[in-house]
Amino acid sequence: MIEQVYEKIYRCEIPLPENPLKVLNSYIIKGKDKAVIIDTGFNSNKCKEAFYHNLNRLDIDIRKTEVIVTHLHADHSGLAHELYRQGAKVFMSKGDGNTTKKMKEEKYWIEIGLQLKSFGLKVGEDFFDTHPGKIYAPSEEFDFTPLKEGSTVVVDEYRFQVISVPGHTPDMINLYEPKHEVYFSADHVLDPITPNIAFWGFEYPLILNQYFQSLKKIYSLKIKLMLPSHRKLIMDHKKRIDELLVHHQHRLQEIETILAQNKGDMTVEGVAKEMEWKILAKDWDAFPPPQKSFAVAEAMSHLEYLAHKERVHMSEKNGLVYFRIMEY
Repeated sequence: MIEQVYEKIYRCEIPLPENPLKVLNSYIIKGKDKAVIIDTGFNSNKCKEAFYHNLNRLDIDIRKTEVIVTHLHADHSGLAHELYRQGAKVFMSKGDGNTTKKMKEEKYWIEIGLQLKSFGLKVGEDFFDTHPGKIYAPSEEFDFTPLKEGSTVVVDEYRFQVISVPGHTPDMINLYEPKHEVYFSADHVLDPITPNIAFWGFEYPLILNQYFQSLKKIYSLKIKLMLPSHRKLIMDHKKRIDELLVHHQHRLQEIETILAQNKGDMTVEGVAKEMEWKILAKDWDAFPPPQKSFAVAEAMSHLEYLAHKERVHMSEKNGLVYFRIMEY
């Protein structure tokens, strides 16, 4: 489906088969001499077919496009190599761009597996065989031009400011047009679903707090139309940000309650097992491996935050990370 959501701006749905997200909202800004495309879909035949179908419907020449990839997840970056090969210019943040290029390497997934094992998960050789980040990431080399806070993307009368919003990923970017009050939020602000805020490693400290700060950073901006990467358009960004902040406070309280009830050291997986998740699975053992990895990483980001606030205690023993409630 293609829908014009603002002058020269089109929302183009790209299906995400066998994925809980269901659809990516890719956006095309159609200028006189060039087009700007925001996010691509998976590196899969169905996504590629839908992507090029949208281009043909809007009469877009891929050789006269700039492709903005907002962050490293495969539903946003998957076709970056394909579009680069066809002549498009690709733009990403430096951090997420460099990580995207590593995702086709087995070494990257070995390191992720070791981290998940330290959280208590059993990670076998086939654990990542169905992980979208591995099977749908760009499979070939591509070059990209780095974007950072303060960069500008110009299309005809539009001058989009690049906004750095770490949280959902370590170096995600958004686009904001202050004159028209249009904001592309990628996965930073979604409605009605909530963005996954995962632990990315201790080299990206307190990623949940970074997410909170990124939400507060854009709260006071004048935005009349927020264009997210999934689900519905957002007309009241302040209301939705308030709801997201409340959601994470409830998550933090939920984790403290779990630790208090167990009264001893718990692994990250042990905590994640007892958290409430909106997934069609009868119990934790029935979670598909990708969903287990997402859940455990989100639990860890909240546990790290609580440890920093001295509300829980973190320790390490025999290669496993443990948490327990602080006793005063």
